[in-house]
Amino acid sequence: MLKIGIDIVCSNSINIIEIEEIFFGIEEEGVPYILKILKKEKIEKELYTDNRFEIGIGISSDGEIVLNKKKYLKEYILKENIKSSQKKLRTFGQNAARILKGLSLKK
Repeated sequence: MLKIGIDIVCSNSINIIEIEEIFFGIEEEGVPYILKILKKEKIEKELYTDNRFEIGIGISSDGEIVLNKKKYLKEYILKENIKSSQKKLRTFGQNAARILKGLSLKK
């Protein structure tokens, strides 16, 4: 069983091709992830942070992408939208992995 990684919970109305740059960014940093597709419009924090890993990403049907930790009290750590450039989405994935590894973020 994996000890570290990122849970990604995504609304089933999102086309995976639109968010694959996030996966590529996470993979570049050498961090595993698990993708779960749910039949929900809004992906609440509890759906992507109450899982096996320390941090999670939620992707709602409106295209909002949010990274958070279970015990983090603010609304989100990182936020992006699926309409952002491929470079921004890849950087989002890299930064999610870097947060997990305790490294500084990329710009």
